[in-house]
Amino acid sequence: MRLLHRVLPACFLLLLFAQAPAQDKAADPPQSARSEPYSSVEERRIMESLQGGNAPFARERDELENRKMELKRLEGEVDKKIEQLNQLRVHVEKLLAQKNAEEEKRIAELAKVYEKMTAEKAAQIMGTVDQELAISILAKMKTKSAAKILNNMERDKAAKLTTAFSALDKP
Repeated sequence: MRLLHRVLPACFLLLLFAQAPAQDKAADPPQSARSEPYSSVEERRIMESLQGGNAPFARERDELENRKMELKRLEGEVDKKIEQLNQLRVHVEKLLAQKNAEEEKRIAELAKVYEKMTAEKAAQIMGTVDQELAISILAKMKTKSAAKILNNMERDKAAKLTTAFSALDKP
């Protein structure tokens, strides 16, 4: 038992000293991690770029930022062009509305002129004009006057106008 009392403290001291250097080693990174060869060239390149200040990534990030700024600038230009086109569209629509109103006014005046003509003369002239114009004029006329004109037209022409008149939307 005396031997055990002498050996036990010595073993305890050995264990204590053996653990102390291990704790110091834990503070330092393991030697194998610092000098361990990489398993691939790509792994080495990635690790070096991570340790080297991320220069390629910073360049890519700057490139992306420049592209973003350029896209925003182009987006602003496109928005301006769209706004200009919308303004032009509105202007053209107003001009078309004015043109249509003027045409309607002229057609109404022509209808009055044809109503004042004799039915025979109006039928001769109406037989030679464009079919859509003739239909528009007939639509603006009084029913009685339009009937007299159609009655004095050639049979085929009157039939075509009547068919087209019934098929087209009235203005």
